[in-house]
Amino acid sequence: MSSSGITPFGTLAVVGLGLIGGSFARDVRRLGLADQLIGYDNNTVYREEIRSLNLVDYLAAAPDEKLAEAELVLLAVPVKAFAKVLAQIRPHLSASAIVTDTGSVKSPLLKIMSTLDYSGISFVGGHPIAGSENFGPAASQEKLFSGKRFILTPSENTELDVVERVRGLWQSLGASVSEMDSETHDKMFASVSHLPHLLAYASIQAIANSDTPEALGHSGAGLKDFSRIASSSPEMWADIFLENSHNLQHRINIFKNVLSALENAVKEKDKQKLIELLANAKKERDRWMS
Repeated sequence: MSSSGITPFGTLAVVGLGLIGGSFARDVRRLGLADQLIGYDNNTVYREEIRSLNLVDYLAAAPDEKLAEAELVLLAVPVKAFAKVLAQIRPHLSASAIVTDTGSVKSPLLKIMSTLDYSGISFVGGHPIAGSENFGPAASQEKLFSGKRFILTPSENTELDVVERVRGLWQSLGASVSEMDSETHDKMFASVSHLPHLLAYASIQAIANSDTPEALGHSGAGLKDFSRIASSSPEMWADIFLENSHNLQHRINIFKNVLSALENAVKEKDKQKLIELLANAKKERDRWMS
């Protein structure tokens, strides 16, 4: 029995040891949730960091025969890389292995896992709500998931014992685990994660493109707080935007409508309308935060 109270795994494998995968590995080791940790990462610089941080017991650039020992495989790679990584791990998976992931877009991966190529594999999608603008193994940290939300997105074919095994693992890391279907997840996170990231990037670029780009040097804490996530990995977020493009485009259109209403109120110097629009937004945020 591990220190967290669940039966530990014999061997766990993590594919992708950046912020999320690396933090997962740190906590699995700290809490004794596995006897052996296997790691894979195709980034040469990252592999050197992983070795220096001693995140795993075995490390290679790509999945190999060692993966057959894993009882659970965590995919912590960019969403665009899922298809390629799945093809790499498929020949090496044991028949009883559980596959799960940490991607912030769920439907595309579920569609891949529903094809005949991956029939018989025990899979349950997952998404830790614990990201940061920092990335790479050096950004990984212990207790990253403690007190954070984690969403499971099982399909209707996912066996209950598989769902509960993955749920127990993340609860052992301190996460509060809930469930929803993949389509609902992708719609929700287009609103509360993907659109805000897009707007953070756009806001900084709009200032940089203005006739006073030096204004950034005079900004206060408000802009820094609002735009913090614009320091996130452009490559990772471009993939997320494209993988969830349908839902994101819908949210962009809604935002355009809200922005247009604000623009019209400013143009018409309609203070009452402006106050009404701002007050509505404040009310929604206050209700969310209460």
